[in-house]
Amino acid sequence: MPERPCRNARPLARRALLGGLAAGSLGRPRPAGAAELPANPFRDGVTLLIAGPAGGRLDRLSGRLAAALGLGLPGGTAIRRIARGGADGVAGANEFAARVAPDGLTALLLPGVTVIDWLAGDSRSHFDAARFVPVMAGLGSRLVIIRPGLNLTSPGGANGGPAPRVAASRPIGPDLPALLGIDLLGAQPVPVFGLAGVAARAALMRGEVDAVLLHGADIAEARLTLGSQGVALFSYGTLDARGHMVADPALPDVPHFPALYARLFGGPPEGPLYAAWRGIAAAAILDFALVLPALTPPAMVALWRQAGNVALAEPAMQRTAEAEAFRPLAGLDATQCLASLGASTAALRDLREWLALRLDWQPG
Repeated sequence: MPERPCRNARPLARRALLGGLAAGSLGRPRPAGAAELPANPFRDGVTLLIAGPAGGRLDRLSGRLAAALGLGLPGGTAIRRIARGGADGVAGANEFAARVAPDGLTALLLPGVTVIDWLAGDSRSHFDAARFVPVMAGLGSRLVIIRPGLNLTSPGGANGGPAPRVAASRPIGPDLPALLGIDLLGAQPVPVFGLAGVAARAALMRGEVDAVLLHGADIAEARLTLGSQGVALFSYGTLDARGHMVADPALPDVPHFPALYARLFGGPPEGPLYAAWRGIAAAAILDFALVLPALTPPAMVALWRQAGNVALAEPAMQRTAEAEAFRPLAGLDATQCLASLGASTAALRDLREWLALRLDWQPG
């Protein structure tokens, strides 16, 4: 796709465009020991690599994010945007990990579902999300809705009723915490893959599935549309300033999963499989993360994070966050957020065993 310059960027020559990923902003490492930065390290511009398709939601958001970041970068910094790969973000993240030099001239914008693939051990994932250096992030709401009369609110009801059919886009995606959460409540969910968004809600209203996941800006309208045909079960929650999973303030009438579990079973969830749930839920509520490569010079990281703080306060960015129903984060808050996305070796092992047993899914 053609690159799109932001804020007074100079048009790129065709040769620079074709070589952009192999050299220039995505390729040339700094000499070893070059700790001091030049007077204007961004004089040739920077690149924002978007892990997702051109024209997708993340690509559209990137234009507004780039404009806000440009206000905090050195004056006249050109921000080139390049979209790569599919909506799961794996191809774009792979390219970032394999081809981007840690010189601070390229940042990656990726969705949280990319991290879910990484946590699940998807064989397509050739990056280490734990090594990305955070600049900004955005957290959204996720809400599990069930059909009225489906008894998942008591251990006896969950074990005694029919297996709930849960709409899901694919085995490894934002619906995974819904599937695993329902399983942890004592039911054995039956996924109905290929359903998301409006199609999933329509299937719930027709009685073809028993549970669906609602996302961010769609939640309020979807709850109105479903009316009495959908009952809130639990939210995924959100992350506080310390990176702890807490109730989602955007959904004050709905318990987050840990609270629902504690209410039903008399104590908080624990154990490796719950730890895995927490990791994938934290990734699922991540609308986006803006990151730099590992080993990026601290001075360059500081410049990006300064720009992130400026972007966070920009009124246009705040309006975008309100319209898209996400909570933007920068600085230490973004760092804490991304630090919450991991899980222990035992938790990931149990998650992958559960995926094989319940969803018949293998890493590849």
